[in-house]
Amino acid sequence: MIAKTRIMTVAEYFAFDEASEIRNEFIDGEIIPMPGGTGIHNILVGHATIAIGNALRERDCAVYGSQMRVQVDATKYVYPDVSVVCGRAEYADARRLVLLNPIFVAEVTSPTSIVMDHVDKLEFYGAVPSIQGYLILDQERVFATWHSRAGQSWQTRQYSDLGDVIPLEPLGAELSLAEVYRRAELDQ
Repeated sequence: MIAKTRIMTVAEYFAFDEASEIRNEFIDGEIIPMPGGTGIHNILVGHATIAIGNALRERDCAVYGSQMRVQVDATKYVYPDVSVVCGRAEYADARRLVLLNPIFVAEVTSPTSIVMDHVDKLEFYGAVPSIQGYLILDQERVFATWHSRAGQSWQTRQYSDLGDVIPLEPLGAELSLAEVYRRAELDQ
């Protein structure tokens, strides 16, 4: 489980996070440190970001990396590994540090984040009306869980073969697992 530290206000969190050398998520007053990922984690995030960006090149969409904070609600702020906004981006602040309207988010699991990514963040992202798709990529094996919004709930599909192509319906795009996991050198 991810270590949680001291309770603070949202304003204190923003000041703390800006001064920190690592990203920190904020859940109901608790700071959750997000240290840098492993080499495999970074490869998967990079490949997913590039593949999604290339697929959306001709559309009015922007792909954000893991440095973009997303507001879930007034007391929850997270840093998805990948976020996408189609149309005009909306921010909670004039400096454009907090994104309000992603249509798609993705997380790459780590041994310490796997429960949070599959349970807590599924709930968090479900609470953001603009988010229509949530992709979870496993860094230990070729495995992806795709959640697409179906009314008030999620429709879930899993993919585990390098030949699989995930239809990212909200984006009008597809994502090849072979492209995402290329050069990841997983121990399987």
